[in-house]
Amino acid sequence: MADQNDFMTDSIGGAASSSAKPGVLMGIQYVKAVTFQVIGAPTVYALAQERPQIAIMVDVRANQIGENMPNFEVELVMHCQGQTAPGPNGEEPVRLFESKMTYAGIFTLNHSTAETFEPLLLIEAPRMLFPGARNLLVTLSREAGFLPIVVQQIDFAELWRNRRAQG
Repeated sequence: MADQNDFMTDSIGGAASSSAKPGVLMGIQYVKAVTFQVIGAPTVYALAQERPQIAIMVDVRANQIGENMPNFEVELVMHCQGQTAPGPNGEEPVRLFESKMTYAGIFTLNHSTAETFEPLLLIEAPRMLFPGARNLLVTLSREAGFLPIVVQQIDFAELWRNRRAQG
């Protein structure tokens, strides 16, 4: 019995003495705003025989919730346009749909420092939000009558580096 207590004391003491790593915890995620417009319906459906080609513009925003609090709302903003492929005789692609979405979540920073603060909110948090946002976009396009679109994973670290380089 004494061995168990010693083990528990050592485990608790060992955990307390180790340095905590910075991290981010996601609370709730939600659709903050979404629009989906089919351009030229219903005649556009005669043109949409194949999977739409898509172009996506992405932005990430973070806002602190309450002064001196570790809680933040992170917004993943996605603007997506779907279009047909260019025609075999050089015809211009036809725009099929346009979607604007803000997908957000509430995040809590743990043991964050000045060096980890921005990467946690602008890389890790949107990385956690992206699967839900992508699923919503795919569902909206399918429910609008198009073949399911394919949205590749986004490199949020590269997006963050590019944004910092722009100043």
